[in-house]
Amino acid sequence: MRERVRLSDLNILYICLSDEWGTTERKCLTDAIYFRNIGGGSFILCREKSLIDLEAEKEAIPRLYFKDDLELSKGKFNFYFQIQQIMQKKQVDIIHTYNHQTLLPLGIILRSISHIPLIYTFNEFLPRPKNRFYERWFVSRTDSILTFSQNIVELAKENLPIAERKIKVTGAGIDFPSITKRTGDKGDKRKVAVFVSRKELDLTYLKKFIDSIYPTLFALEEHKFKPQVIFTFMTDISWYGHPLFESLKSLILERQLEMNISFETRPLKAQSFVDCDLYIGLPEKELCSDEDYYALATQTPILVPRTAARHALVRQGRFGDTYHPEDVRELKDKVLKILLNADRYQVELQGIEEQLEAMHHFEQYTEDLYSHYEKLFSQRIRYSQKKKKLTV
Repeated sequence: MRERVRLSDLNILYICLSDEWGTTERKCLTDAIYFRNIGGGSFILCREKSLIDLEAEKEAIPRLYFKDDLELSKGKFNFYFQIQQIMQKKQVDIIHTYNHQTLLPLGIILRSISHIPLIYTFNEFLPRPKNRFYERWFVSRTDSILTFSQNIVELAKENLPIAERKIKVTGAGIDFPSITKRTGDKGDKRKVAVFVSRKELDLTYLKKFIDSIYPTLFALEEHKFKPQVIFTFMTDISWYGHPLFESLKSLILERQLEMNISFETRPLKAQSFVDCDLYIGLPEKELCSDEDYYALATQTPILVPRTAARHALVRQGRFGDTYHPEDVRELKDKVLKILLNADRYQVELQGIEEQLEAMHHFEQYTEDLYSHYEKLFSQRIRYSQKKKKLTV
């Protein structure tokens, strides 16, 4: 009888080489925290002074740093040698990466190290596959690809040289506390919210959003829409410390929109969307955004950029709609459509929080993730032992 693997005996190297602070980075950090909390050893390879580094420091998660650019051949070589040095100095039982660029050098290393599973959480737009044999050969050393939703499975099959049986849907793994959606009379105001990342430095799409506000207000007045619409910019740090605050204020004052604008600091949690009547998502560098799930969990319709993953989330217009980020007119038309048909969307959204919780709750996510770690580690150990016997 085989001895059961104890996860608390294992050490996992998490790799997230990003300066952003989005869903992927937050997922890497929470994965490392949860694994540490069950007694396992976790440490993160990241960029020094990146937000994931600073947030991991607050949680006392050990970090290692990588400085080079993986787009360059030199960066790939340095990454290759640094991973080898880490594995010589530390016990590494599982490698879990969140960056596609790391799969090639990791595959090269792990082709000769058969007992360590390689896991990749796939939530990024990928470059067009080059179909070079050696790249496909080494990347195919990946033991498992984790995705947040079923519709991303097709993207993984198209873009990665991995067998479909290795692709696993885990859900987004976010918290769904008991939330009471605002009911009854909403008064004479409606809130349209947009969440601005604390790391956002680009005004391009925020400017287009601001440019859509006056035409939207004018169209609502023509439709005799009585409630006052407040467009709310939310972030999870003080706006006075946000790099875009002064620029946003200037754009708003230039267009004389200050009576219909508010700035709020709220944590990125489902509770922050309870009083919203519409959530507008901005273009992301990721396939799935936890902000969309948080908004839907409070029965708030969403309007998000048109990508395959996010289009599937709104269920063909039942839970909101999509728009082209470059088209201010379409953005205005879709906001108008949702606000004027709010009652219909509320009927469609009834009970959606239970559906989302069944698929994306963090407790289910962690249970699936840990059983997956255990399964892959056991398979790799057995394979390694058989390989040694054949070489004797």
